[in-house]
Amino acid sequence: MLYSLAVSLAGRMRAIMEIESEMVEAERNHLGKEIVRALEQKRSELINSCTRDELLVIKTVMNVGRSERGYRYYFDREDVEIIHLPIELTGPELMQKYSYYLVHRTKQELAYGIEYYTAVSEQLKEGMEILKL
Repeated sequence: MLYSLAVSLAGRMRAIMEIESEMVEAERNHLGKEIVRALEQKRSELINSCTRDELLVIKTVMNVGRSERGYRYYFDREDVEIIHLPIELTGPELMQKYSYYLVHRTKQELAYGIEYYTAVSEQLKEGMEILKL
């Protein structure tokens, strides 16, 4: 069930990543705090318009992206290298594994965990790639 919901939410997850890309571009190009705040508000509204089950799935995909691969951090520069390890579980099995503790969270806890986390796009992108969404 979680995996099929993840498939149907792929567009919404991509929309969250797109807004975050626009936020980064706006900050990089010094377009003004008002534009960045407007984009943050748009992202917040998108996240908070989700149901609890949808938030559970999005957070689970993020957890898959964060935990199923290895990372190598370089301290002399800001680079992070993803170590592509073989994935042995299926998409539904990964969703079940990484949602195990999340099922006890409220809608507000899930939304807050997505909205105020700084690596949402990075984890969603990797999670979606691993799950083939």
